[in-house]
Amino acid sequence: MKKIKSLEIKNSPFFEDFKIQFDEKMNCIMGGRGTGKSTILYFLKSALSLDSQSGSTNEILKNNLGVGEIIVEVEALNGDLYRIVKTYNEEPQPHKLPDQEFISLIRIINEIECDFYETNQIEKIGRSPLERLSLIDKKIQNQLNENIKLVSKTQIDLESNAQDIKTSNFRINQIHDSLSQYGNVSEEIVEFKLNEPIDIKPEEKLEFENADDNEKKRTDEKRFYNKASILYNDLQNQINLFNNDLKENFTSAILNSSNFFNKDLINKDITLLEDNNLEIIKRLKEIDNLLKSNSQIIATNYNDVIKVHEKQQAEFVNLKQKFDKNRDYFNKYNLLTNRLKEKETLEQEVKEREFKKGRLIEERRNLIEKFNNLKNEIFSLRLSAIQEINEILEGDVKITLKFSGIKTEFEERLKDALRGSGLKYNELVVKIVDSFKPDQFANIIHEKDVEKLKLISGIDEYRSNSLINALFETEEIYKIESIYCDDLPDFKLKIEGDVLRENYRNSDELSMGQRCTTVLPIIFAVSENPLIIDQPEDNLDNKYISEKIHNIIKSQKENRQLIFITHNPNIPVLSDSEYNLFLNYENKKSKILKEGDVENVKVEILKILEGGEKAFKIRKEKYNLDYEI
Repeated sequence: MKKIKSLEIKNSPFFEDFKIQFDEKMNCIMGGRGTGKSTILYFLKSALSLDSQSGSTNEILKNNLGVGEIIVEVEALNGDLYRIVKTYNEEPQPHKLPDQEFISLIRIINEIECDFYETNQIEKIGRSPLERLSLIDKKIQNQLNENIKLVSKTQIDLESNAQDIKTSNFRINQIHDSLSQYGNVSEEIVEFKLNEPIDIKPEEKLEFENADDNEKKRTDEKRFYNKASILYNDLQNQINLFNNDLKENFTSAILNSSNFFNKDLINKDITLLEDNNLEIIKRLKEIDNLLKSNSQIIATNYNDVIKVHEKQQAEFVNLKQKFDKNRDYFNKYNLLTNRLKEKETLEQEVKEREFKKGRLIEERRNLIEKFNNLKNEIFSLRLSAIQEINEILEGDVKITLKFSGIKTEFEERLKDALRGSGLKYNELVVKIVDSFKPDQFANIIHEKDVEKLKLISGIDEYRSNSLINALFETEEIYKIESIYCDDLPDFKLKIEGDVLRENYRNSDELSMGQRCTTVLPIIFAVSENPLIIDQPEDNLDNKYISEKIHNIIKSQKENRQLIFITHNPNIPVLSDSEYNLFLNYENKKSKILKEGDVENVKVEILKILEGGEKAFKIRKEKYNLDYEI
């Protein structure tokens, strides 16, 4: 079992030097206001968290630790002991006991991780969907982390794919613009042939049309060589860039190796890497030589082909001159067929680029499918965790989960995308977000599926068309498609009332006290890490603490360590806290006033938490209680 064994504070401007020896079960830190109880939580958190250099924790260390030291001894899940030293503005320094071997905190954090809840954080969890989700995820953190990484990677892949599609669309649109210049050249040729001079002999016409057709074939031959040449040149450039990148970056690392502190250790790796790099460079050279060979074949043969083309073209010119009487007709015919060929070449390029775009779209479909599978896996993990938690909660509190229900980012991205569109988009955004997942909506835009948009969202045809036109093929719709909407958990509290049916109310609808009543049992249920809470009783009525919470605490402390900072006497007394610490502030220092089990500190509990014996007796008289103090 993980547990914090001790906390030692040295040379603090606020605390007198002392050491706390925590019990492995329940611990309560108590005292008057301003004695530094909450600061103890932040000191522990700073030594046992990866983000100890940020936020309010660092500010508290600056004011209350100064140049002092926090020393925490903690037992890991596997029984290993660590001594962690934390100073202001420095990362925690863990050393494994007994040999004092240094081990980075990130390497052991899963083994020693603790759950910290600051003042008012429990109530905040009840209000915030993301905070609620974060709490659920504690139960499945290890399984979840890998899926979350894969989600991020898939989003990056989707973004890269979107850029490729965008580039492809841009080039295809450019070609379409060029094609518009050719008009209806096919019809022009047909019409032109209708005005063919009557004195052209059939054999002359056939001879010219064959020669004209061969000229177009020569154009295709040139295109083949040009495209092949570009392909091999591009591949050679990529090989050279890769080769240079390998040489330059690795050489740079070696040149700087004189600055290394662990030269002997690193130079072994450098030697191995150099050997492998030489092999890589050798193989890259072999590939480069093959590419150069192909380029040379293309260049040499192209020159031969060009010579043949020049001769054939000269023969074609001579042929046209042979038909002196109808030369203008044949020249115009040749001009029109050349334009037709240019058009056909551009159309062929569009087909090729559309084919490549189709592969990109298919790749995107596969990525979206992978993306959705990851979402489903994460949802299933969370749902399984919630089912376990609900069994523990036994119906007093219930958790439900809505798939991809946190849609804030979707809503904001869609609003940004529609700004400047001329549409009154606020109402539209609400309907769309309520009706579709981001990828479903993006697919409707890609497919220009007006009917589905109308049918599911209830948006009229005019605005559906306007919406699709505003977003079609935009960068924004691709970004929307790759949004990951987290699952939405609802925490529900069973409300006393109708005995004939279960009556649950969402934490968003509850009072502050009811929210805390809802969240606190879930905090106990999601993890077996050491649990450190600042004032768990905040906004809870004593009846609930005496009837419910202390029983939960008694059960919990058998399986995990509990450290509570509290002002409520019912917490330590009813739960029979094993270790209790009272702090006292005097002479500008906070120090330990008393420590021990409940019996040892009962005077302090009575005096500081209950208001003293006199207050107790007054309450006895007011309440007409018939027992003696």
